[in-house]
Amino acid sequence: MNTSFQPQAGHPPDPSPFADLAMLVLESGLDSAVRVKQANAVAQALMGPLAFPLLGASLDQLPPPFNEPALRDRLHQHPNHSDNLPFQLHSLSLPAGAIRRYAAQLVTVDPHLWILTLLPQGEDSGQEALEQIMDSMPTGLLLFRAIRASNQTIIDFQAVLCNQMGATLSRQSQQDILTRPLSERYPNQEVYALFQHYVAVVTTAQPHHQLLYLPAQAVWLDVSVVKYGDGLLVCLQDVTQGQHTASLLESVMSSSPASVRYYEAIRDESGQIIDFMTSTGNELAAYRPFRPRESTTGQRLLDLYPYLKENGLFDRYVRVVESGQSDQFETSYPLETHRAWFDCRAVPHGNGLVLTTLDITAQKEVLVAQQQQATVLQTVLDHSLTGMAWLQSVRDTKGQVIDFVLAKINQTLAKTLQQSIQQLEGRLLSALMPHQMTNGLFDRYAQVARSGQSDRFDWASPSGTVWFDISAVAIEGGLIVTFMDITAIKVAQLAQQRQADLLQGVLNSSTSSILVLEPLLGEAGRIEDFRISLANPATVRLFSSFVDSPLTLDAVGNHTLLTVFPAVQQRALFAALLSVVTTGQPIHTSVDYPALGLTYDYDLTPFRQGVLLITTDITPLRHYQQQLEANNLALSRSNEYLQQFAYVASHDLQEPLRKIEAFADLLLTQHAEGLDPTGQDLLRRQQQAAQRMRTLVKDLLGYARLTTQQPLFEPVSLQILLEEVLIDLETPIRETGATVLVEELPVIPGNATQLRQVLQNLLGNALKFAKPGQSPQVRIEALQLRADQVPQPSLSSPGQAWLELRVADEGIGFEEAHRERIFDLFHRLHGRNKYGGTGIGLAIVKKVVENHGGFITAQSRPGAGATFCIYLPLR
Repeated sequence: MNTSFQPQAGHPPDPSPFADLAMLVLESGLDSAVRVKQANAVAQALMGPLAFPLLGASLDQLPPPFNEPALRDRLHQHPNHSDNLPFQLHSLSLPAGAIRRYAAQLVTVDPHLWILTLLPQGEDSGQEALEQIMDSMPTGLLLFRAIRASNQTIIDFQAVLCNQMGATLSRQSQQDILTRPLSERYPNQEVYALFQHYVAVVTTAQPHHQLLYLPAQAVWLDVSVVKYGDGLLVCLQDVTQGQHTASLLESVMSSSPASVRYYEAIRDESGQIIDFMTSTGNELAAYRPFRPRESTTGQRLLDLYPYLKENGLFDRYVRVVESGQSDQFETSYPLETHRAWFDCRAVPHGNGLVLTTLDITAQKEVLVAQQQQATVLQTVLDHSLTGMAWLQSVRDTKGQVIDFVLAKINQTLAKTLQQSIQQLEGRLLSALMPHQMTNGLFDRYAQVARSGQSDRFDWASPSGTVWFDISAVAIEGGLIVTFMDITAIKVAQLAQQRQADLLQGVLNSSTSSILVLEPLLGEAGRIEDFRISLANPATVRLFSSFVDSPLTLDAVGNHTLLTVFPAVQQRALFAALLSVVTTGQPIHTSVDYPALGLTYDYDLTPFRQGVLLITTDITPLRHYQQQLEANNLALSRSNEYLQQFAYVASHDLQEPLRKIEAFADLLLTQHAEGLDPTGQDLLRRQQQAAQRMRTLVKDLLGYARLTTQQPLFEPVSLQILLEEVLIDLETPIRETGATVLVEELPVIPGNATQLRQVLQNLLGNALKFAKPGQSPQVRIEALQLRADQVPQPSLSSPGQAWLELRVADEGIGFEEAHRERIFDLFHRLHGRNKYGGTGIGLAIVKKVVENHGGFITAQSRPGAGATFCIYLPLR
């Protein structure tokens, strides 16, 4: 409803009683904010200068008293009817700082439209003032009370308030409206069904709105009905002109090929535009694929098209509204199969803009295609490897061709002539390239121009270093000549000839037979034979033993395989040839010919439609391989005997060593008094040597078992194994005051017995090689790695998981030069008198790790401790 407070002609209001009366029309929008729709001059003066437009501003943006909570509470408490009771609003009267009070009255026209009047305290703001104000309004207002029967059923309505415009639009006098009920004034009210609507509004408190056409008067009325107490408040507005305009506008917009839409600006408290509300406009079916919803009316622009913030279009719309300047531009929208293009024009209008969008995809695609075609054509001409020239004929008075003008050339030809296009175009052939007038080229061009018959030929420079493929085609008034530099082709032909000679040399010098065999099909479509399309001289030497008559290269080449070697059909070689042709898979095989004492190696590879057969005499290699296999077998047996010997020897050595130790103990314990100190010392040394020997034999036996026995793998808890090792080493740990820090160790696949040896040897070494006077400090931790994190990725397959077990100490360390040698058998870095041991422990650790498919590394520096890293695959 467009409400204005300008007095109607013929009804000028008396301004004196209401000179201080401030009036506003307030409207609730789709964003639920209450905004100013209209305001009289008194209200505008009361607000003072504003930094933003008044119309469209929200109550929160206005100065006192319009932003008082009392007014907002009034609007929220009575959204659907007016209690018609006055209330007070306050504001400071600057500069005195006094509080000024206003008598306020709020009339609800419909659920989204209110009329607010303000008078300074003490001035008349009663019913008489309201009625006089209402009479000046261009909107018809009628207040009805319901007339009920004894059973409380509504049977009629009586008007209790009617302004002048309401009477005018109703085509009745105010007296008649206020004195006669609705049924008397409209006997045919059922025709308009207004009575039933009025009853429904009072009964359900739901407002009613409709456009009503009065045929007798040819008038359109906008009718808005809301409940008011036990009655109705009816607002009437003549929208005949607007309806005609809207109908015309709708017809125009519906027939328009462009999408037209009005967007109203949505501002924040500071007046900044933060979005647009989509309003009036057409929604053509042709533009449906570009809309996120069937209808976008009443939706926020950025909710519908959030990408407008990113592509800059939203900022363009804001500039149009703020600057008041129209803007026209092109934009595009991606679809599944193509990109749509639009010509857009944004025109400022009120507190928003009108956006016209025309789909120009078809025109754009044609234009782009034309541009692309022109660009492609020009690019082809400019980047073509072929020089092109348009020669216009120059004739004498007799019509004979005497010269040519270079009318147009491309970039390639200009580069060949080492001049710019501008320097060449328009010049005579005789002036530019006089040698062509005498070397025969001009004569050929002239013949094409005279006869109209095209000509193509090769042409070489006098030095023979540059070759051209020249083509001349007659056109109206001249000819098109193309020059293709074929020097590279000519050079390639020569190179190809040299390569062919080289290939022939390789074939002739090869010690292997090289045959190219093409399959020959029989009547049933099966391969019955092979044509020998290529054979080298070695073929004669290798296969002479398989034929009875002397074999020559001429007898092999261009003959069939079974003609030259008929016995092949019964051999496995012929079946292999068939398999390669049918499956396309190569075959490599070796065949022994015991009767001839020969062994041949055959390589059969698919070649074109046939087979490339390479035969190599590997008879000497076969003899060497047999000898090597025999040597390996003898070595394997020798190793087996050595392992058995080491095993038996280690067992047999245990018993004498035990007896030596036992007898030494008896001598020291029972017969020590018969020996002098030197004899006792010799016995003790003997006993220590026997103990070292027994330890060495034991370690050798353990190492031999690691070498000869394949371990059985099962899930092993490294945490439990370590706890058991720590119990075994409890005495040295306690005696040295060692600290062992252990992180939680995982369960891995492996052999528990062997993995125990790894932990016991590494931890024992860490305790043994501690710094003098310091308690050993040992840290054991585990980490799972990917294949690409392993130090030796060549040992790992993609996707393989690994475990890194790290044992670090703070002991005496060793030189980096020894980090590989310390894992050798019997290798010792220190004297036996200073540090005990056999030099086998780390060799056992390495062997166990290798048995588990892993590897071990060591890092150390003298005095800086040592770190051993074990890498085990997690299967």
